[in-house]
Amino acid sequence: MGLRPSIQLAVIAAATLLTTTPSLAELRVCNKSNERASVAVGYNHSERGWTSEGWWRVPIGDCMTIINGDLSSRYYYIYATGHRGGTWSGPKSQDGGFFCITQEKFTFYNRDYQRDDTINCERKSLQTKKFSIVDTQDNSDFTYNLTE
Repeated sequence: MGLRPSIQLAVIAAATLLTTTPSLAELRVCNKSNERASVAVGYNHSERGWTSEGWWRVPIGDCMTIINGDLSSRYYYIYATGHRGGTWSGPKSQDGGFFCITQEKFTFYNRDYQRDDTINCERKSLQTKKFSIVDTQDNSDFTYNLTE
C-alpha cells in the first residue's frame, strides 16, 4: 500500500527543508547607482597585512560577491569607479584607508609600498587611493550599496 500523493508531497517538502544548506556568509557590493561600476576592496589579510584587490565589475542594479565566507574583520574598505566617471571613495571627512590600485586586475600588499606609516604606490608606477571604510558591525555577512 503506497502513500497518498498529498502525503508524499508533504514528506518530500519536509525532507527538502531538512537538507537545505545554510546560506554562505560574504561581503557583497550592490550597484544602486546609474552607471556600471568597477569595485576594489581593502582588507586585513591574516598573514600579509593590509591588502587591496580589484576589479569586480558590477552592472547597474546588480550585486557581486567580493569576499566569500564568514567575514573575519569588522572593517573593510571599498573603492569604486563608474564608466561615466563617478567614484565611490567616501567623503573627505570620513575615515578611510589608503591602498594601491592599478587599472588592470590586481592584488597588492600595503607593506610592500609603505615606509613608516606612509604609503607611496606611485614610486612603483601605481596609484594611491583613499577607500571608503565599511563597518560590518562584526556581522559574518554584509552588503554594501553603491548609491548616487
